[in-house]
Amino acid sequence: MSLPDVAAGVWRHWKGRDYLVLGLAHDADHEGRTVVVYVPLYDVPGPRLAVRTLGDFLGEASPGVARFRYLGPA
Repeated sequence: MSLPDVAAGVWRHWKGRDYLVLGLAHDADHEGRTVVVYVPLYDVPGPRLAVRTLGDFLGEASPGVARFRYLGPA
């Protein structure tokens, strides 16, 4: 199975905050589920690492508006 390209680097959420994408990972509890592992580039309480399913990460926040867009390497 070929996965879409999700480059490591800085991505901007449609709401304007930036995130450092580390790469893709598999969900150990769900066979075939791929997640994107990323770190917010702003202060957040609690754990620093975040994950989102690949489909959700590459999806649209609303029609015609990508949830995340690639800005470039870190």
